[in-house]
Amino acid sequence: MIWIYGGAFLRGSSSRASAGPDYLVRHDVILVTINYRVGPYGFMCLDIPEVPGNQGLKDQYLAIKWVKENIAAFGGDVNKITLFGESAGGHSIDLHLRSSNEKLFNNAILQSGSAVAATVFQEPDKEAPIKLAEHLGLNTTCIHEALEFLAGTEPEQIIEATVALDMSFKPCVEKDIDGVDNFITTTWVDTAVPKVANMPVLLGFNNHEFLTIYANNGVDHYKESNIFQNSLQSQFKFSEDELVEMSNLFRHFYMGDRPITEELEWPIVDFGSDYTYIHPIRRTINKFMESGAGDLYYYMFSYSGGRNYAKIAANITEGGAAHADEMGYLFSMAALQDAPNAADQLVLDRMTTMWTNFAKYSDPTPEVTDLLPLKWTPVTVDTLYCMEINSTLTLTGRPLHERMAFWELFLKMNKALLKKFDD
Repeated sequence: MIWIYGGAFLRGSSSRASAGPDYLVRHDVILVTINYRVGPYGFMCLDIPEVPGNQGLKDQYLAIKWVKENIAAFGGDVNKITLFGESAGGHSIDLHLRSSNEKLFNNAILQSGSAVAATVFQEPDKEAPIKLAEHLGLNTTCIHEALEFLAGTEPEQIIEATVALDMSFKPCVEKDIDGVDNFITTTWVDTAVPKVANMPVLLGFNNHEFLTIYANNGVDHYKESNIFQNSLQSQFKFSEDELVEMSNLFRHFYMGDRPITEELEWPIVDFGSDYTYIHPIRRTINKFMESGAGDLYYYMFSYSGGRNYAKIAANITEGGAAHADEMGYLFSMAALQDAPNAADQLVLDRMTTMWTNFAKYSDPTPEVTDLLPLKWTPVTVDTLYCMEINSTLTLTGRPLHERMAFWELFLKMNKALLKKFDD
């Protein structure tokens, strides 16, 4: 099992502190955690040979290739390699499936990650090295001069400048450059997914993904900004009038005619969760099915307990599972030193058993047991089965169906206006 960490392509680590192996390796699997470049080093995209873009994804590819070529020497099965990742890690795995590079793995687990999320791609910012250099003391309009200056600057200073300037670096649609290996050259709007054919995939989301993001920003932030307008503007090419009309449509669907107040926390959390994570994952399921994927196992993690990593870090006690909360039930983590209580241990045992069963058998519940008392049925053309993981396991169908139906209809009507990030 190869773990790819999240962190918005800006931060992250494969260290034991954030992805400790203790709980997973009990189940007779080999856990490999890889590092890859992030931020300006991993995802600056300038359309030039020196910085073509997607350096971090290429790091991942080389690490996966190394595992493919060498894992047998560690007792691993070269034909049972499962990639799993959360957030940007899940985004990355979906991008590996859409890349034209060699297929190096057999199964995939996408936790709150999808390549079709609006937060994944961005257009190349060819001024990025100039902005960083200027912040660090060099005024120039020459990209190459700025890059040479940055190459001689301590990485810590460059990262501090990235944070100070509030810069983001994400995957991009690369240009074809002679002599340069590319990773992805076609926007996700048009990309087929032939590598997912016959591949089992386990994927899903947390029911309150946006909860910690909302809490960190606070209600005043959402009063002053138009979350609906800003979100739609980042994904669709609407005119100004269309943007106002469409943002009002979303506002009325999620909030009615009420103004944004602290009492309307949950509609904002729901919209942010749907826009950023939940509906993109639904779209990914549809795309994978069109591409002839193997069994697709869909989940919703909604448990709130003593190992909800993100909520604990943000000092939040209400609601279900926030973004990244499931990680505390898969990994040992430095931030979670207390021994799990009985309820948390049960969720942890179920999660790690299902995840490792999937890696070993391509089926999270190959048999019904006392620990896993019901069969996890994969998605079919007719029924969108979903396993809700809470204090109990519940097999449902079409989670959040009204919200997802609204998004499906909206996207169907406006698909031609989706941004492709390949201009």
